[in-house]
Amino acid sequence: MNKEDGLFTTVVGSWPLSNNHENMLRVFTDLIHLGIDFPCYPQLLSMTHQFLSPLSEKITQLEEIDQKFYLYNDFEVPKKPSALEYGEFIVNFFNDHPDLKASIKGTKACLTGPFTLTFEIILKNEIAEGLKPIIFEEPRAVMVDWIVDKFADFTKQIATAYNIMGIDIISCDEPILGLLVGKKILFHSEDFIINTINKAISGIRKLSSIHVCGRISPYLRDLLLKTDVKILDHEFSTNEQNFKIFEKKHFQGTDKFLALGTVHSKFVRTQDKKISDYVEHVDFLKKFIKRGIEQYGKENLIIKPDCGFLPLKETFGEKDGYEIAIRKVKNMVLALNSLK
Repeated sequence: MNKEDGLFTTVVGSWPLSNNHENMLRVFTDLIHLGIDFPCYPQLLSMTHQFLSPLSEKITQLEEIDQKFYLYNDFEVPKKPSALEYGEFIVNFFNDHPDLKASIKGTKACLTGPFTLTFEIILKNEIAEGLKPIIFEEPRAVMVDWIVDKFADFTKQIATAYNIMGIDIISCDEPILGLLVGKKILFHSEDFIINTINKAISGIRKLSSIHVCGRISPYLRDLLLKTDVKILDHEFSTNEQNFKIFEKKHFQGTDKFLALGTVHSKFVRTQDKKISDYVEHVDFLKKFIKRGIEQYGKENLIIKPDCGFLPLKETFGEKDGYEIAIRKVKNMVLALNSLK
């Protein structure tokens, strides 16, 4: 991806459909036909369970009970990476549909980062001793440097494997960083945050990305800009305050891009509203994207939805949830194309 080409489109990853191969094929094919430049494999299950469940089957110290994860002792990261079937899905898809590859500029894969994974792990026994929960009811793995560091190794393994598969954008999704880094950092040092992210993405040879939800603090912005990550991916449609956080100077003269969240991805259902009422109009999106271009420069921007669409499954059901999501992406692409 060259900056002079500018204004690419992608998606964050998750979709409001049941987790099966047929739905993955459906979503991925739809994204290509809609004109997404860098389609991501469809994430149809929890972003933490996707990676922690298979890991818990490989290490005895990590146990899954009633969809919660418990770590009882120190562990070794398995030498063979887990959850590679999602990257393999992309490879197999284009082996079966080589004609569709010419329609896109590249591919994207997402994996959950070490801070978000360890945030979901509850500590038990000796490794929980002496830890006083601050924002939890019980000690969590994210509070302990050496555990987070081991999960950075785990993430690096998967990212490296995705890189070997030839995937162009590999995103380390870290929604929890918005909570951990505000005016100050919870649990860790600035250097630890930067070094951990850099380790997690160190196997990526093309474009590394990091996705953080919510409002970004100036402190978190500065930390992310100090990392080796090439794409900073954030919500702007839901959190327009982020327009005040990022400036063109942060990306100008660098190899970094800003992925601009352009359509809402989670919202409540309102009585008497039609499906179309939840979908941003093309004219509105044109103005929104134009605002981003004027503020950041088209050469620095990637256009995408705010976040993943999985929450729409619970709010609207699969049929309506998917229709809303796919219409939003369609209008986003149409709006951008009308500006090129």
